Amino acid sequence: MKLAQRLTLKQLRALVAVADSGSFTQAARLLHLTQPAISMQIRDAEGVVGQVLVDGRREIRLTAAGEIVARAARQALQALELAEVELKARMGVAAGTLDVVAITTAEYFVPHLLAEFGRRHPDITFRLTVENRERVRTLLQEQRCDVAIMGQPPRGLDLRRIPFAPHRLSFVARPDHRQAGRKRIPVAALTEERLLLREQGSGTRDNLERFLRAHGVKPLAADELGSNETLKQAVMAGMGIAFLSHHTFAMEVESGRLVRLDVADTPVIREWNVVSRTDRPMTPALDALLEFLQTEGAARMRAMER
Repeated sequence: MKLAQRLTLKQLRALVAVADSGSFTQAARLLHLTQPAISMQIRDAEGVVGQVLVDGRREIRLTAAGEIVARAARQALQALELAEVELKARMGVAAGTLDVVAITTAEYFVPHLLAEFGRRHPDITFRLTVENRERVRTLLQEQRCDVAIMGQPPRGLDLRRIPFAPHRLSFVARPDHRQAGRKRIPVAALTEERLLLREQGSGTRDNLERFLRAHGVKPLAADELGSNETLKQAVMAGMGIAFLSHHTFAMEVESGRLVRLDVADTPVIREWNVVSRTDRPMTPALDALLEFLQTEGAARMRAMER
C-alpha cells in the first residue's frame, strides 16, 4: 500500500479538516477550497488506502479506517508545523500556528487581543474557536488546542494556569427598570426579580449561582435562554434582569440600551486565565503569547470595557 509514498499533504489536510468540522462545506472554508475539491481529495485518499474513510450516509463522520488515518495525519501535519517553528526559532523568529479556544464570554475581547498580538508577530497565525465550557474541557483533554482562554480551569486535567486580567460580572437591566439608578441595592431585592440565565455548565451561570447561594437568595423566577446575546436581547425586551460579564454589555450600556444595577457586593470579580496542558511543549510562539497577555492583557481589556 505504501501510504507514506502515495498519500499527499493535501489529502491529509482535507481529511483532518472534515474530521474536525464534521462538514465538507466547513472543511472547504477552513482550507480556502471548494467543496468539490475537498470531496475529490477524500475520494483520492480512499483510493490509496483502499477503504472508506468518511461515512456521509446520515451525518458526516469518520469510519474506523478514517480515524486511524486522521490520527496519523494530525501527527504528521503537527510535526511539519513544529519543524517550521524550530527552523524559524534558529533565526530568532517566533513563528507557527497557535490553536486558541475561548469560552463564549471571552469572544468579546479575545479577537482584539489576538489582532494586536498578530500585528507585533506577523509570523504567528491563529486558529481561533469559541466554545462552551464543556467543549473547551474536551479540546484540552484531547490536546486539540494549544491554549484556552477562560475563567475557572476545569478540574481533573494537568494544566498550567496563568491569570492575566480581572473578570467583572454584574447584574444588568433595562434603563426603565424600577431598580435602575438606585445605589447599593440590597441583594435580598433579587428575590423580587425574574432572572435570565445562561445554560447549565456555563462559567457565568456557575458564578451567579455561587453568588446567590452565598447571600441566601432565591429569585422570584428564572428562565434559561442560553447565549450572552440572547440574554441581552431578552433584558432589553423587559423579560427580566441578567448577570453578565462586563465585557459583554459595555456597548449596550454606552448606547443607553442597558444599565448596570448597583447591587451590593457587585461587581463580582473573578479572573481570566490562559490555560494549557503541562505536557504540551512550549514553543516560542506560545511563550510570546503568554508574555503579551501577562504584560498587556489587563490594560487592553480595561480600555475595551470603558
